[in-house]
Amino acid sequence: MSVQTTRGFDRSPLGPNGDAGERRLASRWAVFAVTAILGCAFCSHALAASTRETITLDAAIALALRFHPSSEQARANVDAAAARVVENRSPYLPQIVATAQYQRLTYNQTGRPGTFVPSAATTTTTSTATPSTAATSAFAATSWTRTSDFFTFAGTASQLIYDFGQTSERWRSAEASESAAGQSARAVQVQIIANVRRAYFQARAQRDLIDVASEAVSNQKMHVDQIEKLVLQGMRPQIDQVTAETGLANAQVQLISAQNAYDLACATFSQTIGQTTARSYEPGTDDMQPLVEEDAPIDGLLEIALRDRPELASFARQREAQDRIVAATRGGYGPTLQAQASLTGTGVAADNLYPNWWVGALLTWPIFQGGLTHGQVAEAQANLHGLQAQEDTFRLQVRIDVEQAALAVRAARATLAASALARENANKQLQLAEGRYAAGMGSVIELSDAQVTRTTAAAQEVSARFTLASSRATLWGALGRR
Repeated sequence: MSVQTTRGFDRSPLGPNGDAGERRLASRWAVFAVTAILGCAFCSHALAASTRETITLDAAIALALRFHPSSEQARANVDAAAARVVENRSPYLPQIVATAQYQRLTYNQTGRPGTFVPSAATTTTTSTATPSTAATSAFAATSWTRTSDFFTFAGTASQLIYDFGQTSERWRSAEASESAAGQSARAVQVQIIANVRRAYFQARAQRDLIDVASEAVSNQKMHVDQIEKLVLQGMRPQIDQVTAETGLANAQVQLISAQNAYDLACATFSQTIGQTTARSYEPGTDDMQPLVEEDAPIDGLLEIALRDRPELASFARQREAQDRIVAATRGGYGPTLQAQASLTGTGVAADNLYPNWWVGALLTWPIFQGGLTHGQVAEAQANLHGLQAQEDTFRLQVRIDVEQAALAVRAARATLAASALARENANKQLQLAEGRYAAGMGSVIELSDAQVTRTTAAAQEVSARFTLASSRATLWGALGRR
């Protein structure tokens, strides 16, 4: 007895061509291919993980504050502001200048209008006259080649006595600017800490999502093995096995995506630490502790933020600095009084100088400068008004930041509670679906839906935990806390 087979569309329960063995072989090869790809991705992920160093949240914050370029730039700004204090204080100290000059010069006589200068014909010179004697002659003949050395040594000292507050106000303005730079540096540190915390918990969330995806892959493999046995026994149709294998492939793809997302999150986390070396980090197991004030009313949180935000303290010091600039600029309307003294030594030989000295006072009063001082005062006042407007705008932003962060924390806590309940129910749903399918009462679609629901619920719970931690970190930053 011979059996003849034909190619074409076979409407038998076994599917196209009636060759169940080929279909099972093709399905297994498909699963094998996806598993191989998953293995390669896992190896790549494991290699990347082996080069990373696990670090705690506090250690990551300490490294970021020490090495992040933004923190270094803020410290440099503080140092520059401190140097400007010294610069603006310097006019109050004595100013001493020493000069030394050497000249090789001719000594031809030059007359002024109204004075008599004898001509060369009336002068008496000898070819044996020395340069020194010729230099003392009042009627020497004009010559381009007769020259002599001339030395000048001088020391000049001056001391500011009074300049109507120009120097003192600029000095105090520089001190206020230094304090403002310090507060700005603290604000940079608060921002760096908030960024590190958010990146830390983002990486933690991505790592937890790998666990969720791995568990989904394990469950799907178990389903495939169970359904394959049922199909071989003729208790389930072939489409159930194909459906389960499709679910397994999708779960494996999600696992690859989760591993890649975790590697990227670790790279971002390492970047927020700010070290320029090739070292890479991954988060530990720290949690974000709740704030004592996170349940306080919005107005109470806003009051805390307006009191503790370093940016507002910086604005206050900047306004003080600019106000003193206005006062210093107004001092340009008045005179400047200086005490001066000078000691000089001149002569044609460095070892034979003629000393002279003088002491005195210098009063300088710019009577009219074409409106220069008036324009400078107006500019300084406009800058002060602009700075006040910037501060008012920032106060509005502080309220928005605090309100958004506080509401986000409260919403995340409620979401986390609901997500935990949803995951618990999804676990029960999957167990019921597996039992119904094993008893022949449920379908593979019901089983697949239950598995997807459980995976989604687990991912939502992970996301809710990260959102709560990130929202708390944002609230800490909005309140000006470190």
